[in-house]
Amino acid sequence: MLSEIDGVRVAVVGCAHGGFDEIYTLLKARAEAKGWETIDLVIIGGDFQALRNANDAACISVPAKWKSMGDFYKYYSGEAVAPYLTIFCGGNHEASNYMFELYYGGWAAPNIYYLGAANVVRFGPLRISAMSGIWKGYDFRKPHFERLPYNSDDLHSVYHIRELDVRKLLQVRTQVDIGLSHDWPRGIEYSGDHQELFRKKRGFREDSEHGRLGNAAARDVLDRLRPAYWFSAHLHVKFAAAVAHDGASLAKIPFPADQPSVWAVEAHVPAVSPKAASKTMAPSSVKSPSPSPVAASSDHATSNLEPTPMVIDTLRPASATAQENLQVGNDSAEGGSVEAEQQECRIMEQDSIETAQLHKEREAESKERSNEVTIDPFTSGINQDEIDLDLSSESDESGSGNPSPTKAPKINIPASDGSKHNATASEEPLVDRAVTEGLRSKLPASFARPVTSTVEPIQKKLVPADITNKLTRFLALDKPHNRDDFLHLVKINPIKSTGAQASPASFRLEYDKEWLAITRVFANDLVLGDATAQVPANKGEEYYRARIIEEEEWVEEHLVKEKRMLVPYNFQPTAPNFDPEVPLTTSEQPKEYTNSQTAEFCKLLDIPNKFELTESEQEARMNAGPRPTVSGHGGRGRGGRGRGSFRGGGGRRGPGRGMGRGGARGGGFHSSW
Repeated sequence: MLSEIDGVRVAVVGCAHGGFDEIYTLLKARAEAKGWETIDLVIIGGDFQALRNANDAACISVPAKWKSMGDFYKYYSGEAVAPYLTIFCGGNHEASNYMFELYYGGWAAPNIYYLGAANVVRFGPLRISAMSGIWKGYDFRKPHFERLPYNSDDLHSVYHIRELDVRKLLQVRTQVDIGLSHDWPRGIEYSGDHQELFRKKRGFREDSEHGRLGNAAARDVLDRLRPAYWFSAHLHVKFAAAVAHDGASLAKIPFPADQPSVWAVEAHVPAVSPKAASKTMAPSSVKSPSPSPVAASSDHATSNLEPTPMVIDTLRPASATAQENLQVGNDSAEGGSVEAEQQECRIMEQDSIETAQLHKEREAESKERSNEVTIDPFTSGINQDEIDLDLSSESDESGSGNPSPTKAPKINIPASDGSKHNATASEEPLVDRAVTEGLRSKLPASFARPVTSTVEPIQKKLVPADITNKLTRFLALDKPHNRDDFLHLVKINPIKSTGAQASPASFRLEYDKEWLAITRVFANDLVLGDATAQVPANKGEEYYRARIIEEEEWVEEHLVKEKRMLVPYNFQPTAPNFDPEVPLTTSEQPKEYTNSQTAEFCKLLDIPNKFELTESEQEARMNAGPRPTVSGHGGRGRGGRGRGSFRGGGGRRGPGRGMGRGGARGGGFHSSW
């Protein structure tokens, strides 16, 4: 029987890269070594690579010479069955066409569940949130415009996180236990041993100081949902952290010796006045340094560039201490957002940087493609030469055009353990002022820079009263055959106990009532396959809250009372099984399959199925071919790949220099997939 002491037996995996036979074999051995009879749940942090056949491999963002079929196709065809219930989010190296079929989530294979673009599900007593993809600021507010057949731009933008999916997660108002993202929440490094991380991973310090390390959207979601645990992968290094919320201090406590030592803490929250406690929303505190909007690389525009209903724009002295900055935020009026004019000005500046850089990358990419070689796609051996694969198609070299910052002042930032460390607050970079000032001169006076350079914006984020957790334990893991561990076993208890006990063997994957309501609210806002479309404007949290409450009543009446909240075992294959006669190097993309699981989910919620195509529509799309790439951007336009081409490095060169984090700096890649 499950108890508050035992917890749910969870195995966390970093990047999978298609090596599932090995993963499940190692997990079995690890569980036996810990004395576990079984594993209740396996969570995989992306780069899953659910390749069903060689045509799927034409839809994955990987250079041809590094493609390998992996062994997922055996689980898809039924030749093998996952021994443990497995759930996963998507990364930047996926069979994007297959993941698109399961946008709302669904069984990728028997006992293997993809969590979709964004999701909240339940497993036994645990509530789990997830977001797929990686951060690219220039695609964040666009719709899901990519649809088969993909052009070269689409192939590298289809896995970029979109604002509409994050907007849904930011409407969750009740506590979750586990958060999952492929790339790391921005600033998470400063809640752990960042000095050791910077020592292990060359270039991370520079990227962190310039605001290029991590996912701005994931940080917003973490600050909002505040789960007990958050798991990530992507950067190919094992790293643990402890994130304190609401200005809590962390005190050491006894903790299992096989868990990260930084997790051996508990949060102590300062006393709150009765007046503050009566508020329905509480301000969150962010412990990591926040780079200025312009100082962030164009790959990773900070969340200041993206509108959310949870922030307010105020001014604070650049030289102020972190505690003073926090007080300014706490004294600000709740709600509101950054002024639209300031946002657009910042975005235009970032666009000018990106556009200039796109042309520089064209020549490097062309040279890179000419150097690709063909290998036997069915070789099962491990290539011992490492390349920066996860970093590859979405990353930058040191000469990528990201300007160097001016000399930055030092500020004191309180560490998560209550100590202080010095962090560099980057001033505005030396951008091409002829471009940015030229653009600014054509704008209204309200777009002018502040008169003084000693102020910069700070944002206050608000958290619903029902989200009460004060400590998030973070863990990122490596990939197979790399330097660090890519597996970790931990027992997890829910933050809020229901008091009920049940056998873990009876746990099933279940839908979440609040999330189904949110999905119904946003169903009509989903735009697919139109690169010229605009995502409907954010109507604000107050509006969405009222609508979600209405839809929760619908869910209660039609699904909860009807006992239809269990995720059905309704996997049905949609694509042909793997055929060894078809070379993995084929460029022939598959047609877009209509997935019966997505159709059933939309029917369950009584929402439109915007993914459904008739046979004639599928054929027409394939016959028409990919949409043209954006003119003037060398095939890497604003709706496409954008920032950087593949930076393999070759041989044992190891990690490249200056790669913006949103691609990653994984420290190389063994071809294990």
